[in-house]
Amino acid sequence: MRREKTSVSQEDYLKAILETLQEDELPISARLAEDLGVTPPAVTAALKRMARGGYVRVGRDGRIALTVKGRSIAQHLVLRHRLAEMLLTEVIGLEWTRAHEEAERLEHGISPEVAALLLKRFGHGSSCPHGVPLFGGMTKLRRELGAIRLSDSALGHTYQILRVYEKDPKFLEFLTGLSLKPGARVRVTNREYDETMTLSLTGAPGKKMHVGKPATERIWVRRVSAA
Repeated sequence: MRREKTSVSQEDYLKAILETLQEDELPISARLAEDLGVTPPAVTAALKRMARGGYVRVGRDGRIALTVKGRSIAQHLVLRHRLAEMLLTEVIGLEWTRAHEEAERLEHGISPEVAALLLKRFGHGSSCPHGVPLFGGMTKLRRELGAIRLSDSALGHTYQILRVYEKDPKFLEFLTGLSLKPGARVRVTNREYDETMTLSLTGAPGKKMHVGKPATERIWVRRVSAA
């Protein structure tokens, strides 16, 4: 069945709302304005248009909910974005630090036919270079793998990095320098009063790093055995 035609702006709003929901955060106008780099009045006007079009519902408390139609469009765009990131990094060889920004430009132009071919190429069970599954997103990581933020991890245990925050290239460059990418395993060896954590990287004996809370809150992990 052919999907209803939507504007790039509408797709961006719907994707931002869905991603906020998948992060277990409340999608409100102020958050959307920050994520999309627009003014609060612009968000208010856009939400009114999308509510009239049947894409969203806005409650009296300001909470925003996606309708079935709006969620379907958002899910398609999120999938195209992740496929674009994988195309850029795994096929073209673009650095993972730049993949999100470039995929933002490509996602709107990927046709259903191209998306299907990319999905066949990478597989339904794949994840984007930042660790987000093609299907299910953070909801899948939390429910199936027990993902938590590294900042909530316990002293003395070993964790595998599942996903990292992808919208800040400087943060990704910082992680690259520390070899903290999805798949890496770290052991929490110390936690300071200010919640700075000392980590040791599995496979690199003697290599320790000190990572502050602003970073550990942007890394999602699962507990694994030390072996």
